[in-house]
Amino acid sequence: MNKDFLNELGELALGSRLKRVSERMMADAAAVYQHFDMNIQPKWFTLLALLDRKEQVSVVQAANLLGLTQPALSQFSRQLAAKKLINIRLDSEDSRKRVLSLSALGRQKVTEMRPVWTAVDKAAKDLSHEFENHFYDSLRTFERALKKRSLLERSKDHFEQLDSLKTAHTVDTDMLANNLTFLDFEPDLAPFFEQINSQWIKSMFVLEDVDKQVLGSPKENIIDKGGKIYFAKHSQLGIVGACALLNKGEGAFELTKMGVLENARGLKVGEKLLQHVIAQAQLLPLDCLFLLTNGKCEAAIHLYEKNGFQHDREIMEKYGKSYQRCDVAMRWVGASPK
Repeated sequence: MNKDFLNELGELALGSRLKRVSERMMADAAAVYQHFDMNIQPKWFTLLALLDRKEQVSVVQAANLLGLTQPALSQFSRQLAAKKLINIRLDSEDSRKRVLSLSALGRQKVTEMRPVWTAVDKAAKDLSHEFENHFYDSLRTFERALKKRSLLERSKDHFEQLDSLKTAHTVDTDMLANNLTFLDFEPDLAPFFEQINSQWIKSMFVLEDVDKQVLGSPKENIIDKGGKIYFAKHSQLGIVGACALLNKGEGAFELTKMGVLENARGLKVGEKLLQHVIAQAQLLPLDCLFLLTNGKCEAAIHLYEKNGFQHDREIMEKYGKSYQRCDVAMRWVGASPK
């Protein structure tokens, strides 16, 4: 089965992903209309529905209500008028304005389409809530956020932040690293836990089922089982790092799912976060603190060794089968962080 490359790109390809979904939905809608012999193009639907709700509306009003450009709205209007489904007339009080309304044939066609629209509405709700999803609500929230600040504005801000950090980084890395605070898990922070870890895992490996389970429901799979999750918050970049302590029972805790966002690499976030988590682990009823990783993670392994972890065959034999990618197991031996 071919992999979906957009999964690797993540939010970077958000626009392309939305376009792909939109094109799929429009194609499916066209298939629905064809199946029921409606002879209607999906792109006309919103304008027909608007005119069904309102007795008449100007081109400008319709464009604003539907979030379309006036040229696009005018094009749809001409197409529907050519099908004799709507009437276009000049406003009696302002000849510069064109007013749209359904024709008699248009009202008949809308009446015929209403049962189909009801079926499509229910099908769309099924899609939006399948797999315990709330896609439509999330989409409306996303649109509000986009209206509040555009992708361009946000991109410029992040670019400027990164540029300033790179400049400052050459001057004083330690100062930047000290701009960190550490937060305990809160439900509102769960998306950061998934985002941070998905980014680094997908950059080097493949998300395994156990990854998806833990990252998708960290409260149920870590917190509710007696574990802990910690976040590193940078004063300029926000939440940039995450790490968990997974309760394995009998006094054993696995240090797991530790990652740092790419835009914060080189600021010693990983080391500071690791030291914080080790300190917090010592406050737990702890007999054994261990971690599982892969030999490809050379920088991380060096960091673990520097902060008191040693390679351990017994840990590998007991816990190493948890992940297919695991070929390194380490136990914390109690050394103070250097």
